[in-house]
Amino acid sequence: MKRIDRVLAVLDPTADAQPALRKAADLARACSATLDLLVCDFDPALSGQPFAESGTLARHREAFLADRRAALDPIAAELRAGGLAVETHVRWGHPLHRSIVEYAVATSPDLVVKDTHYHGLLRRTLFTNTDWNLIRACPLPLLLAKEREWPASPRIVAALDPGHLGDKPAALDHDILDWAGLLAQRTGGEVHAVHAFFPAALLAATAFTGDLPFAGAAVAAEVVAAERERLGRALEAVLAAHPVDPARVHLEQGAASEVLPRVAETLDAALVVMGAVSRSRVQEAFLGSTAERVLDRIGCDVLVVKPPDFTERLPF
Repeated sequence: MKRIDRVLAVLDPTADAQPALRKAADLARACSATLDLLVCDFDPALSGQPFAESGTLARHREAFLADRRAALDPIAAELRAGGLAVETHVRWGHPLHRSIVEYAVATSPDLVVKDTHYHGLLRRTLFTNTDWNLIRACPLPLLLAKEREWPASPRIVAALDPGHLGDKPAALDHDILDWAGLLAQRTGGEVHAVHAFFPAALLAATAFTGDLPFAGAAVAAEVVAAERERLGRALEAVLAAHPVDPARVHLEQGAASEVLPRVAETLDAALVVMGAVSRSRVQEAFLGSTAERVLDRIGCDVLVVKPPDFTERLPF
């Protein structure tokens, strides 16, 4: 059974609002977990030039990091006064995502929490370069926190892909449901399971039999109905091991990049839990264009869960 014993909150020392801090503290409190506060920062002026003498450079860097530690101290003191076990850490890091990932891998928290932002007018999530690199490279569960507070009984959406049954990524569906269930249990929330299917390729493959076109809309409807039934059985097989109310299972036709944000908005979800599989090209690891479009459009918090072999599959 999954547990949360240590939560790592990555803080931005330049930001006024710190939703990652608030939500990481709330989760640590709900799970009786230790809260680690991490600041990774870098000043290009202290990268080497104009300081030719290494001792001078080291002193300036240490003074820079000391300022960051001093800013963390009152935050940690307030949290400790509220009963939390809190540790603080400051690292010199460039690029920032690499320093964060290295720290997370070395300390193995159960959950990493970081701020990100959503612009409602644009209907786009404004991920920074550091955010995207963390999504792609952090092997630990990564919660991207936005400013909106979670309600007293949050709705948590588990985004599933039952088409993977029988291969390694299939285990991700169970991890996603385990995480959604754990967070719902700790926050008094409820889990909704969602799968979006888009049968365009299936329809195209069955569009012709020999040289004769098929019988149009009636046959297309049969193909879609059969695919819905097949995926419904696959969902049932995955959900059999998890206590999700059948009334909260959503099998929706359409592209995932459109369906998941729409369902999350309709449910007024606080969090979407989704999986990511590392895929490599020459110098790149990425989630895939569909997943990235989903992340861009979801207005609530997102928890990205990786398979156990994620790190092994990274090309760096």
